[in-house]
Amino acid sequence: MASSNKTERPGRPAFRRLSSLLNWLNGLLLILYLGFPAGTVGSPVFLIPTLYLVDDTLMVDIRVDSVFSARDQDAIASGMTTSIAYDFVLAPVGRAKSILRTVSFHLEHDIWEGTFRAIRHGAVSDTLITDSLTEATRYCSVVTGSSLAGLTDRTPFILRVRARVNPISIEQEARTRKWLNLLDQGSVLELFFSLEPKKDQKNWTEIARFRKSDLPTDLPSPDERPIPQGEKP
Repeated sequence: MASSNKTERPGRPAFRRLSSLLNWLNGLLLILYLGFPAGTVGSPVFLIPTLYLVDDTLMVDIRVDSVFSARDQDAIASGMTTSIAYDFVLAPVGRAKSILRTVSFHLEHDIWEGTFRAIRHGAVSDTLITDSLTEATRYCSVVTGSSLAGLTDRTPFILRVRARVNPISIEQEARTRKWLNLLDQGSVLELFFSLEPKKDQKNWTEIARFRKSDLPTDLPSPDERPIPQGEKP
């Protein structure tokens, strides 16, 4: 009975060791970020929104200041992909069910090229590539023309919003958690992850109270809309 021995190519063991080291460092960064309290925590400031109707659909334009904390900025500078999400909750006054809509961005930093790539996800995705973190931050801090919900009655509404910033993308976090194999309860590493901030701990900010009849049906003029990327106020 013939047998064959596979010969491993030269350099492959070294590549595997390097890959394993990179994975270990990736996991360590995640543990450090999630496990230790931040020295400085940012507090996003939501400016007065512009609300209007398009075919009975509530639309919102809004700009956010100070969306990134000092720790977020350090993580971005190190090359971590960052997820930014703005959650909007439209709550009819009374017992009617609230409506949740999310507008999300991804910010990638290529530390070798010195460029930032910001992606706005939605029905139509937009992308900005720049070498300026200030410009990329401005791009990720403006929400324009986002549809929230159809309005069909005269019920008063309350609109709230919150910002969620995660300097490790959802996909990267899932891969790292899988690699660390934290399925067993009681793991020492599980203690670090138990300190991870939960979504529900983020504060909601009320930005508007209105009725459908209060809203204009014309698109805002350019002067009324948030400042687009690359322009100064």
